[in-house]
Amino acid sequence: MKIEIDDKHIKEAENIFIGGKPFDEERINFIKKLDTCDLLAVPGSGKTTALIAKLYCLSQKLPFTDGSGILVLAHTNHVIDEIENKLKIHCPHLFEYPNFIGTVQSFVNNFLAIPFYENKNKKRINRIDDDFHDYCLNEVILETFSANKNLKHIYRTPNIPWKYNFELSNTPNQIINLETKERIQISKPRGRSKNYIDWDDLTKTKVEENLYKIKLNLLKNGILNYNDSFFFSRIYVNKYPQIKIILQKRFKYVFIDEMQDLDESQIKIIDDIFFSENSKTIIQRIGDINQSIYSSGKKIKVECDWKPRKIEYLKSSYRLTEEIACLVNGFTLDPQKDENKNPRFVVKGMNKLEKNIKPNLILFNKDTTGEQLQQKFKDLINANNLLECEENIKNGFKIIGWSTVWDKDEQKQSKDGINKIRLKDLFTGYSKESKAKKEDFDCLKKHLQLFDQEKHTLEAVRKSILNSFIRILRFEDIYFDLETKKHFRKSTLIVFIKNQGEEVYNNFKANLFHWCFYLVTKNDYENIYKKVKEYISNIFIKWNWYNEENYIPKIINKSTDFINSVNYQFIEINKKETIEKKEVKCEINIEVSSVHSVKGQTHCATMYIESAYKKPVYETNKLNKQTKKNPLFFQNHDCNKPTGKEAIKMMYVGFSRPTHLLCFAVLEDNINAEELLKFENDDRWNVDKKLIELN
Repeated sequence: MKIEIDDKHIKEAENIFIGGKPFDEERINFIKKLDTCDLLAVPGSGKTTALIAKLYCLSQKLPFTDGSGILVLAHTNHVIDEIENKLKIHCPHLFEYPNFIGTVQSFVNNFLAIPFYENKNKKRINRIDDDFHDYCLNEVILETFSANKNLKHIYRTPNIPWKYNFELSNTPNQIINLETKERIQISKPRGRSKNYIDWDDLTKTKVEENLYKIKLNLLKNGILNYNDSFFFSRIYVNKYPQIKIILQKRFKYVFIDEMQDLDESQIKIIDDIFFSENSKTIIQRIGDINQSIYSSGKKIKVECDWKPRKIEYLKSSYRLTEEIACLVNGFTLDPQKDENKNPRFVVKGMNKLEKNIKPNLILFNKDTTGEQLQQKFKDLINANNLLECEENIKNGFKIIGWSTVWDKDEQKQSKDGINKIRLKDLFTGYSKESKAKKEDFDCLKKHLQLFDQEKHTLEAVRKSILNSFIRILRFEDIYFDLETKKHFRKSTLIVFIKNQGEEVYNNFKANLFHWCFYLVTKNDYENIYKKVKEYISNIFIKWNWYNEENYIPKIINKSTDFINSVNYQFIEINKKETIEKKEVKCEINIEVSSVHSVKGQTHCATMYIESAYKKPVYETNKLNKQTKKNPLFFQNHDCNKPTGKEAIKMMYVGFSRPTHLLCFAVLEDNINAEELLKFENDDRWNVDKKLIELN
């Protein structure tokens, strides 16, 4: 029986999700469409809202007569959380069997990698996580090679391909370099392979005998990175193709949001399962190929791995004004031109303001400070009365940049001795790690500060503190099961503490609550760090970990550097606070972030600061040298050079965030007099050529 979306359910979705306003024709067509297709949606088009409305309407048809369900996938947990937060209260059955809503990684883990691994090895997976895997890999390698300084040096050599980015080949004693796809022999073959790495020549030892064992031991202990999960999944699908038929019958509809962020391996495995010749599964993939800026390593993804098919379009942006949309259009890397060279992917700004606000061009020089730039941004926010609009309370203000911090192997200074600028140079309190929601860090202080601060409960910091304790136990070779060398997890650590007696457990709970409360509510990092450090040294490490009869209390030994955290100083982290309307005029809260971190976000006002990355160095340099049609002058670019395309993509993402005010801060040296005059004569820009002065 063919399923159709009812107008009645669309009306219900309008009342629930968009305040009773009607969906336009583009969105209704997409909501009703239940055939395999790809949806290309412009920034601010409300594509996820349209998907949520479609899911709501479909959920009213559940359960399907054939017992199948709906599969909803996205690249990040952020989108999955948004879908769950908006839908679960209205259709909780959508989050029950046979349906599944999660990230592509969680789907691959749960339906492919974990069943295959656990069935094959007759044991559970410990953890699938890149950071945790790399931490364990580092520990094992350094421990294995610690006795030999030459081996340590070789391990730290950057051209060693196995350090992080490799996976096991189906061929014994062979690994695959994931960046180059090169197969590398890691034990000496009978003949001399050109890809063989002669470790004996480098170290006069048999390092190659350890490499395969190290990785294999991690896998045997159930410690996998994300690539390992896809590796096992590919084996599962290839070896047991009947799993594809099972999954096709399980899921009648597959919806994938953020499609532009999926890499080739993710796209391929989903297509292998659901897009076969005989598959009856309906697949709809949703995204914007022009926003595909995620990639492995430091590179920006210029060419999107997703190749759209059977394309539908959402062109209307309800986030962007006509003024900003007109500028953003010139930065569209792939406008999907038809046979007559006319673009089919066009950003139409539908956001109507009481007063039009032009994009603002702001000049600064090498002596300008982040504080001065921020003050200029605040002045423009006040001048346009943005503190009084609802979008301020809902979406806030952001200062963003492409390049944020300097890696150790990068040259901050140009050949002529002039320092190049990134966000960290302007805003010294900026921390890349504070924006990443990691679970494991390389020192105790980071665990106490860089937890997920967007959570409004104590749970995130509690997990982070427990993770730091578990890491200390790993450093000190204290195991949950000494015989099997099985490490503690958060759950088993809590069980162990409970077994120490009610007094010990209650004392630990009280301390943990105190630490969490003061870290979250008071930002009292230094004081709590001292208390946690003291507790670890005087109480935690001295417990009788193996219930020995003649126990000699342990002392901190191998984890000293981790606990002392000498290379990290607590930083001031910008927290977005809830502001009551009556208090809005008193304070302007501005967060500093990378372009990558704000993708998918909506801001009331955005300041994009150009920054140094490769050559030509700054965004304006790249546009001037690599395109004859400069999109800053509202022209559709004609760039065909990789670094120029990278800049165009980043600016497309960054410029398309604000509902009201867009500012572009440019280094004075990067705009000559002729270009500046051109900006001034273009009435679509507001130009402030006066160098910023601190008020």
